[in-house]
Amino acid sequence: MRLNGAEMQRATGGIWHGDAPASVSGVCTDTRKFKHGDAFLALRGPHFDGHAFAAFIADQAVALIGDAEGVADWSELENSKLEVGDTLQALGDIAHAWRMQLTATSIIAISGSYGKTSLRSMLETGFTALGFSVAATRANLNNLVGVPQTLLAVPENAEIAIIECGISEQGEMSRLAAMVQPDIAVLTGITAAHTQGLGGLSGVVREKALLLSHLNRDGWCALGKDVAALMQANHIVLPKCPVSIDAADQAVVSWQLNSCVLTLTYRGEQAAIQLALPARHWAENFAFAASVMLRHLQQRSDKAYSLADIASALSGWQPVAGRMQRIAAQSGAVVLDDCYNANPVSMQAAIDTLRALSGRQIAILGDMAELGEASENAHAGFDIEGLDDVYLIGAQMQSLATQHPKAHWFATTADAIAALKGIAFAAGDTVLVKASRSMHLESVVELLCAGEVANAV
Repeated sequence: MRLNGAEMQRATGGIWHGDAPASVSGVCTDTRKFKHGDAFLALRGPHFDGHAFAAFIADQAVALIGDAEGVADWSELENSKLEVGDTLQALGDIAHAWRMQLTATSIIAISGSYGKTSLRSMLETGFTALGFSVAATRANLNNLVGVPQTLLAVPENAEIAIIECGISEQGEMSRLAAMVQPDIAVLTGITAAHTQGLGGLSGVVREKALLLSHLNRDGWCALGKDVAALMQANHIVLPKCPVSIDAADQAVVSWQLNSCVLTLTYRGEQAAIQLALPARHWAENFAFAASVMLRHLQQRSDKAYSLADIASALSGWQPVAGRMQRIAAQSGAVVLDDCYNANPVSMQAAIDTLRALSGRQIAILGDMAELGEASENAHAGFDIEGLDDVYLIGAQMQSLATQHPKAHWFATTADAIAALKGIAFAAGDTVLVKASRSMHLESVVELLCAGEVANAV
């Protein structure tokens, strides 16, 4: 980022107390991560007030940004201070001002109920392998705090920026979309995730669709499986010429999966990728990523790229930590660590992938969060037939345990860990571990892979 004080004032509608800085190279909201020369922006929440920490970094800060109450409390600090109405809104406004200066950068915004991070990492891997300068979301910085931080970290010379946009409440997507103003808006898939905060599946569809409402001029959208039909069912008008993975034409990449060999097809050309797992949701994401890459490159690159070029670039992809990562357990078993998060679609996809593997198949599954009234049916509806052993954790998973008396049910993660300490999985076994983040099943992964338990709850 490189903005001056006048630009930040125009973006936020704020008032400078003291001289507006000639240049600001970063905006930091966490004093623990503060770098000399940044501006410090104080966020305020129900249980914290960032204004209280400004004094600790005031001697390093080029400026301080706070609300009226906070700026008044900073009267003894000599820094220039930008007073704004709401600091969270100001963070987004400053990020948008920087986004509008990234005129040479193609901004790809990704949302959806599942597959956001996998698709983002595939696109980042693919474009980087082709030689493009790529910036992308790190960790889970995909909300009203994380998205502006991601945007502000995009260097001016980036050719492509890939921004995840995650939401849980109404109104969030409109703010994120306006902030990012994407050239390409991608919706991976929509299901009953976060329905508690968004008002059922229709509410999720309408809220996610707002990502398309702030497309940059000449921008386009890419839609994952069943998204176009959900949009149509909810009377949402799509932008012209969308790339839809469901389209029965040669504008998108089709796929076939034979064991771990993925074959992609595009306009008569074929290319193969060797996968680490026979995961159909990975195969679908590879085809989706290839479709987005080809459309973008055809429009924005002077060089002609073949499907083989794209497949080769994508072949170096590795899953992000906590998302179907293969880890060798002490016992010689293989653990599939997919405990970062879960929703009904991703949970069944993981179970189906496990079922396609040889050897004994063991699933350790925990509750999914934020499903609202659909939660009980969603948990009870999983197909776990044919698995050799199933361990279910949490109050919501009890509904699935009731239908499968041979499954082992535990009320808490701590109860499950106590029981699993006495169970030996062997070489040739594959153990899937999956739940929503709130279940902290990384403790189970640590137990299986290192013989130790950390952060058990």
